[in-house]
Amino acid sequence: MGRKRLVRNKLLIDADILVYKAAIRCEHEICWDDEREIWTLHADLGEAKAEVEKEMGYLLRTLAGSSAYLAFSARRTFRHEINPEYKANRKGKRKPVVFHPLRAWAKTRWTSREWPLLEADDVLGILAKSHKLKGPKIVVSDDHDLRTVPCALYQPRKPELGVQRITYKEARRTHLYQTLTGDTGDGYTGLPGVGPKKAEAILQEATWAEVVEAYVARGLTEDDALLQARMAKILTPPLFNQHTQEVTLWNPKRHR
Repeated sequence: MGRKRLVRNKLLIDADILVYKAAIRCEHEICWDDEREIWTLHADLGEAKAEVEKEMGYLLRTLAGSSAYLAFSARRTFRHEINPEYKANRKGKRKPVVFHPLRAWAKTRWTSREWPLLEADDVLGILAKSHKLKGPKIVVSDDHDLRTVPCALYQPRKPELGVQRITYKEARRTHLYQTLTGDTGDGYTGLPGVGPKKAEAILQEATWAEVVEAYVARGLTEDDALLQARMAKILTPPLFNQHTQEVTLWNPKRHR
């Protein structure tokens, strides 16, 4: 008998989260003068790089990774264009001291992907379902938005869950669920007054018609629902042309 072939996975990693976490962990407050109350914030870029290297090594070992692809967000995305209020709640919030140089370094250290008008989540969704990237793939992200993509998903903050298999049915339902509940962290509202319990009650069959009916019942329109659905939808290959780098907005007529 021949040796059993060892499966090696391609890891698709949310680098926005990876870099941010490493950068913030390396920030230290320093008091230079107690009497005059002079404080500064200090960060060592070398320390931050070591944090990223450590995390990457851990992920590659834990998930039997043969290679890694880092996904980064563009400065401005298509969601900002269709909804000017998108992530408006984050304006003015500072990034960690070494975030930008650490981000630039990480791009040169590993294979990375960043496409115009896309967030890291969208890049991950496209790579996860792309036939151009052969072999088994695992998406690595703590962002719950990735549960709207059929994929193998690993959440670093929940290692006890292992690699989760998100089915097409689960992904479709989660997308409709988030269309109803919205995401206050990202600044899109969903259907006002609808939280997790009400959303579950609405989605008896997990259809677009149920979502529209709920919006109309609260005095809104299908166009209102469609905007929220497009905000919630993480892109996959049918919605992004890698050659022209054009985005196709989600259309419920294609939803099954």
